[in-house]
Amino acid sequence: MPTRHATTGTFRYSPTIRGDSTTRRDGGSTVWWLILDCDPELGRLLRHFYRKSRCNTVMPQPPLWGTHVSVIHGDEPPDKAHWKRLAGLEVEVEYALDVQVTHDYLWVPAWCPLALEHRAELGLPPEPDPPLHLTFGNLKG
Repeated sequence: MPTRHATTGTFRYSPTIRGDSTTRRDGGSTVWWLILDCDPELGRLLRHFYRKSRCNTVMPQPPLWGTHVSVIHGDEPPDKAHWKRLAGLEVEVEYALDVQVTHDYLWVPAWCPLALEHRAELGLPPEPDPPLHLTFGNLKG
């Protein structure tokens, strides 16, 4: 099992894009999204090490929402009574330095028991699909 490290994340519901828009590039919405905003310096450091591991041949960009963990990916919760209950709450997030690339997004596995409990409280499966992960960059630019 890889060594886990810790950082903090802050719950942010329906994250906006470029100001106050909830419309994504693909036309979808961010209304039923929940993310944990994480330390931007952690993302900068992970992008730096990723770039160095590739002999400076790639230049990862920060994700649109900054360094974050996606807790809910647009799934409207069956029980909306607790939606936004944790807004602004800071929580510990564990992560492993096991960099993965999916659809040009750079991420590492992440764990946050409170985030999973909150999903269940909202009537969603406790474990999201894909599982919790900390997104720190993309290779799209």
